Amino acid sequence: MKRKIWRRPLVGGAVLIVHVLASSGSFAQAPRIAAGEQVYADYCSSCHGEGLRNSSGGVTFDLRRLRPEDHDRFVTSVLDGKRQMPPWRGALELEQIESIWAYIRATVDR
Repeated sequence: MKRKIWRRPLVGGAVLIVHVLASSGSFAQAPRIAAGEQVYADYCSSCHGEGLRNSSGGVTFDLRRLRPEDHDRFVTSVLDGKRQMPPWRGALELEQIESIWAYIRATVDR
């Protein structure tokens, strides 16, 4: 009987630890976010603004308006281009595009 009582706190504690680690995904994403910030600075900031601060007066899309559910739309727009934005297919790897997304999310979702 004591064994069952002893196991329950351990199981509950393990679940809590897993939940805390999973919810701190931004810590695990830190290298990807940093890479995204650099890729953004190299390829995107000249049109979309330094640090996501769009200063084009509405000429280019303000990336801060993207919501988490816009991920697929973002990737498609980067790969295929949209309006005055050229396609980046072949110029950027998918991992670079995902790192830009991680940077956008980390900046907007603070």
